[in-house]
Amino acid sequence: MSSGGVISIIVMGLAAYMIGNINPAIIIGKLKGIDIRKEGSGNAGMTNTIRVMGLGAGITVFIVDVMKAFIAVKLGFSFCGAAGAMAAFAGVVLGHCFPAVFGFKGGKGVAAAFGAALALNWPSACAALLVAGIVFLLTRKMSVASLAAALSYPVLIWHFDRGYLYFAICAAIFLMLTHLKNIKRLVKGEEKPLTIGGGNKNQEEKEQTK
Repeated sequence: MSSGGVISIIVMGLAAYMIGNINPAIIIGKLKGIDIRKEGSGNAGMTNTIRVMGLGAGITVFIVDVMKAFIAVKLGFSFCGAAGAMAAFAGVVLGHCFPAVFGFKGGKGVAAAFGAALALNWPSACAALLVAGIVFLLTRKMSVASLAAALSYPVLIWHFDRGYLYFAICAAIFLMLTHLKNIKRLVKGEEKPLTIGGGNKNQEEKEQTK
């Protein structure tokens, strides 16, 4: 690969990172006079938004997070091919989790990773979403569903497009790392099921951040 090609991929990754900085959970919270990172579990993502601000706000956050990542990866494909798509995938998820414009404190990257995966290889992404949905219905715990989807993703991508296998493994490991606190709570039996609304007044959710 030429030096120009490498530079283009790096630029695409940086551009995707800035797209990832668009955090709807934080923005919607500010419009409502709420700092989502100081309420509920303190996470600026869909699950905590549902707990704190309700189902409608949570669905909006999910859609925006998925779309921003989908667009970023599609742009990566358009300008730099598969390498650009993977750089955009990494960039947009990192931008979501560690947004420079919001003090490097964002969400855990699940919805953004799904949107990016959808653009990278939609059959495997949809299959991972199905896994997450089934696990959530069985457990009512979004963290367990997210972890199940992350763990299944490399297996699914291996089935649908093996060229992305190693990248999918890295993505799964990253999502596992962003859920370390959840994993610890699960081991202790302290992880709470998803609740809708009123999370900013729910002390049990605040306890989860300790």
